[in-house]
Amino acid sequence: MEMKELKFDIFEDGPLVKSVSITKIMPCMAEEGRVKLAMQLDSTLDQVMPIFAGKFPPGKVNYIPHKKILTLNTHERVISFFPSGRIMMMNTRDPEEGIKIITGLMEKINQCYLESESGDAGEDLSEKLSKIGPLNIYNCLPQTNCEECGTATCMAFSMKLLSGDSTLDQCKPLLKAENQNKVNSLKELLGDQLMKNLGWVGN
Repeated sequence: MEMKELKFDIFEDGPLVKSVSITKIMPCMAEEGRVKLAMQLDSTLDQVMPIFAGKFPPGKVNYIPHKKILTLNTHERVISFFPSGRIMMMNTRDPEEGIKIITGLMEKINQCYLESESGDAGEDLSEKLSKIGPLNIYNCLPQTNCEECGTATCMAFSMKLLSGDSTLDQCKPLLKAENQNKVNSLKELLGDQLMKNLGWVGN
């Protein structure tokens, strides 16, 4: 028997997305007792998808630019966004938890839309995101293994940085004048927007 759509009005004055509907609730094969939710937003996402993809740590993002399909590893689950506004959310306790999580992401989508409309969206990071790995970051670090960031090695720090578990400003040697060339290499690799997203506060 087909379930009736569950519609949730989230943002009355949302500039792009205002409501979300749960269209299907399925058992989650990955974890017993959890569900997989199929959802539908009240607007398409193709305009904001490249901007939205750039708002997350690169290690948590899988973005296919030519299809504008974004898969996030966030909130201890996988969430996929499609340009039509369709969403698939895995490993969810219940619909209430799913709506709580999607509300925060809808707010981010609306912010991306406002940035897009005002011309304030910055560079398109979608191509960069798929090309940045831990080794790329590591090659731009001072490689002192000083442990000041709280991790044992610079490679471990690179991995934590990409997964969003560390921020660039935790690398104290990067803040020293003699390592400006390393900062410049990072800026060349990441660009100003990703540097900011990853927590860089220096010059």
